[in-house]
Amino acid sequence: MQKTLTTLAIVATSGTALAQSGLDIDRAYAAELRADANTRSSLLGTNNAAGITVDVFTQFRYSYNSRDAVAPDAAFTSTVNGTAVAGSSADFGDNDTTAGFSLPRTQIRMAGGVEGTDISGVLSFDFGGAFDRGFSAGNGGSAVATDIGDGDATLREAYGAWALDDNWTFVFGLFDNPIFFEDSIAPERSQGVEMSNTATFFDVGYTEGIALSYANDEMKFVGALSDGPALGLGPSQPANSFYTSGGESDISITGRLDWLFSGTWDQFSQFASWQGSNDGLRVGGGIHWSSRGDTNPNAVTSSVFNAAAVALGTTVDTEDVFVWTVDAQYVSDGWGLFAAYQSANVDADFTSGTSADATFDGFVLQGNAFLSSQFEAFARYDIIFLEDDASVGLPASSEDKYSTLTVGMNYYLVPESFAARFSLDVSFALDDSSGIDYFSNFAGDAGRTGTLGGGADTGGAGSFSQADDEFMIRAQMSLLF
Repeated sequence: MQKTLTTLAIVATSGTALAQSGLDIDRAYAAELRADANTRSSLLGTNNAAGITVDVFTQFRYSYNSRDAVAPDAAFTSTVNGTAVAGSSADFGDNDTTAGFSLPRTQIRMAGGVEGTDISGVLSFDFGGAFDRGFSAGNGGSAVATDIGDGDATLREAYGAWALDDNWTFVFGLFDNPIFFEDSIAPERSQGVEMSNTATFFDVGYTEGIALSYANDEMKFVGALSDGPALGLGPSQPANSFYTSGGESDISITGRLDWLFSGTWDQFSQFASWQGSNDGLRVGGGIHWSSRGDTNPNAVTSSVFNAAAVALGTTVDTEDVFVWTVDAQYVSDGWGLFAAYQSANVDADFTSGTSADATFDGFVLQGNAFLSSQFEAFARYDIIFLEDDASVGLPASSEDKYSTLTVGMNYYLVPESFAARFSLDVSFALDDSSGIDYFSNFAGDAGRTGTLGGGADTGGAGSFSQADDEFMIRAQMSLLF
C-alpha cells in the first residue's frame, strides 16, 4: 500500500509539473473549443463544422484494485427453470491486489462540412479500450475469449448530419445510441476517471442507422431507427458491421427528449459547472426497444440468458429488449447535481419452446463542486438491481444488487477547459460482484474472470468479478489537442 501511495504521489506531482511547464495554453484551449463545436458524442444537437478539423484525445491511467474473493463454487450454484447448475469461481489466494498502467482511450476525431451544402460529417477512431472482459459462453456453450482492444484502430463514429433548417437535422451513419445522458457526455467532459458502473451496465452502445433531431432554446428531441446493439443489454460496440450480421437487432427504435427549464444548453454538455456560472436545470428521458432473431440470419449470438440456455440444453431463439430512463441535472455557481434512473426488460424465447423474462434497474446520484477555479471535488453513488428470478439462473447465494460509492477530484490545468485534466478517484464496492458479473460479462459457466467495463467508448470501469470488499484507486491524465 505504501508503494502504491508513493506511485500516486508521483503521478499527482507530474500533473502539477505539467501545469507549470511550457504548455501552449492557446493551442490547447483552441482544440477544446473545436471539440465543443463538433458535437460528436451526442445527437442532441447539430454539427455545422466548416472545413476539416482534426483532434486527438488520449487518457493515461493508473489503477489499483484490492478485493477478497467470494466463496468458491458454492456461490455460483443456481437453479435454472428447475435445473441445478454448478458454476465455477476464482480463488484469488494471496493475489488479491492488481495494479498497473493503461491507455483506456486514444481517439482521433475528424469533422468537416460538404462544400455547397448544409451537410457536415464526423469520423473518429479509437486505438484504446484495451481491457479484458474474460470469457463468455456463446449461445452454443463454447467459451470464447473477449479481450477488447490491442492497439488497432477501431471505427468509433462515422455519420453525416444534414441541417434541414434552423431546428431540424437528419443524421445517418454509425453513431452512439442517444438514449442515456451520462453516456452522451464526451469522455473528456465526464465526471472523474470513468462514468458510473450503472451507465456501463445499461449502455446500448453504438449502432448504424438514421436519426432525426429537433432543437430549440427550450427543448431537444431525437428519434433513431437503427440496427440496435450487438448485445441485448450491456457494453457493446458493433462498429461497421455488415447488414447480414446475426449479432445485430432486426430492428431498433430509440427516442429521447430533453427540456431546458433554465440556463443554456451549453451548460449541459458536461458535468462541470464553472465558478460564476448561472443557475440551470435540465430534465430528460429516453426509451429504447429492439428485437432480434426473426430475420435471416436469425442467430442470437449473445444474450443475458446464454447461461440459462446452456444449462437447459437449448439456445436463445428470439429476444426483445425494452429500456427506459429519466434523468435531471442542476448546475449553479461552481457546483452541480445529477441523478438518473434506468430500467431494462429482456424477454427471450428458447428454441426448446420455453421462455425467460428479466428486469434490471439502476440509479445514479452525483454531485460536484469547485473549491477553486481549477480544483473540483465530486462524489457519486450508483446501484444496479439485478433480476433475481430463478428462471434467469442468477447464483442463489449471490447479491441481487451491486452498489458503488466513488469520491474524487479533478484538476484542470487550463481554467474552464477540458484540454488537460488530471483526475483521481477512490471507489468502494458496497456489495460482492458475483451477481453483477454473471450478467455484465454474459459469462455463463465459462469462468468469470472479466471486469465490469466497456461502455460506448470501451474505457472500462476496472471493477473485478467474483469480488467482495472491493476497493479501487484510479489516477488519470486526459489530454485533448
